Amino acid sequence: MTTSALPAMSHRGHFWRVFFIGGLISYRALFYWISPWQYIPTMLAAPLFQILFFVYLGRAAGVGSTSFFVVGNSIQICSMAGIYGMTMAIANERNFQTLSPILATPSNRLALFLGRGLPVLISSLQTCLFGFLASALLLGFRPSPAEIPGLALAVVVTAASCTGFGMALGSVGLRVRDVFLISNIAYFLMLLVCGVEVPLRQLPLFVRALGQILPLTHGIEAGRTLAAGGAFGAALPDILLELLIGAVWATVAYLLFAHFERAGRRSGAFDRL
Repeated sequence: MTTSALPAMSHRGHFWRVFFIGGLISYRALFYWISPWQYIPTMLAAPLFQILFFVYLGRAAGVGSTSFFVVGNSIQICSMAGIYGMTMAIANERNFQTLSPILATPSNRLALFLGRGLPVLISSLQTCLFGFLASALLLGFRPSPAEIPGLALAVVVTAASCTGFGMALGSVGLRVRDVFLISNIAYFLMLLVCGVEVPLRQLPLFVRALGQILPLTHGIEAGRTLAAGGAFGAALPDILLELLIGAVWATVAYLLFAHFERAGRRSGAFDRL
């Protein structure tokens, strides 16, 4: 091995240490819901009651089947961790006055950025899995075994897409005083425009157009196609489109992060609330 290869290997090792260890430490330090007393009501109980509410409301109104609401809401709740988690990753650093020291380090920004998204993605998948399991036990939601792998792929891709979108909102937190207001608006806007509770074809044209560029929309459509017994090939275009949307939002997030970091260095505004 040549001596010139050693710095490159050291650099790669540092990247992955920041990605995995830094992401885990930041998650343990910044997230209020990591305590069981916060996690259970926030990440499990609230999503469960959301699913039950809309399933029974939809049944009474005759808007859609149990499967329609179970799939829509069980996938939609993954956006809770994705949006609020990535918002907290920035906002709580500002609140705790630790953002400036972190950004003063020479650590790879991509490793810092993506590493904070991995625990959030895992939390999203846990919440989504709980929603489907609870629906199976309480509502009789029973997809066939052949549909489960495709449905799982749609869930993973959608959770990743929502995390990328949350990164973009979190990046705005470098400059905005109350980023939680933005995340609240975004979360409930997605509930309205992404076809979670109302079929997309029944929404106004401009609402459907907005939903097409946001996460959830295509992931939910793919999930419903599979849950209804459709072939994986029929759902694949929506899964790929959801993946593309998530990648675009993650790229926008990184560019925003880099821009606001440079602007913050000039103005000294990282921790100014």
